[in-house]
Amino acid sequence: MRYELDKAEYDFSKAERGKFYHPDAVAPAQAISKAPTSVIVAQAMFFLNAAIWILFGVLTLRRMHGSTAWIVAILMAGNAGAMLLAGWGIGKRQKRFYYLGIAVLAVNIVLTVTDEFGLFDLITLCIDVILLVLLIATRSRYARDWKGD
Repeated sequence: MRYELDKAEYDFSKAERGKFYHPDAVAPAQAISKAPTSVIVAQAMFFLNAAIWILFGVLTLRRMHGSTAWIVAILMAGNAGAMLLAGWGIGKRQKRFYYLGIAVLAVNIVLTVTDEFGLFDLITLCIDVILLVLLIATRSRYARDWKGD
C-alpha cells in the first residue's frame, strides 16, 4: 500500500511538473546564462568602432571649419549611431539587427576603400573586415530562431 501511495505521489508531481515544464524548454539556470563569446566580441568591436568614429568626428570639427566640417561630423556621428545600434541589437540576437550590422559594415568597407586612404581608414577598415568575417562565420549565434550551422 505504501508503495502505491509513493508511486501515486510521484506520478502526481510529474503530472504537475508537465503543466509548467516543456521538454524543449530552457532550464532556468540556462535562461539566465550569458551570450556566446562571439556575440560579446562582436558587440565590443561595434562599440570600439563607434567610439573611433565619434572621436574622429570631434577631431574633424576641431581641424576643419565651416559648414563642410559640420556635414562631415554629422555623417560620422550617424555612422557611429548605426554602429552603436547594431552592436546593441546583435546582443538581442534578432535577425534584423544582424542584417543591420552586415549592411553598416558593407557600406563602411566600400566607402573606406573608395575614399582617400590614411591611418584612420586603415584602422577602421581592419576592424570592419574582421567584424564582418566574424559575423558571417558565426551567423547562427545572432538569431535565436536560426538553426546551428
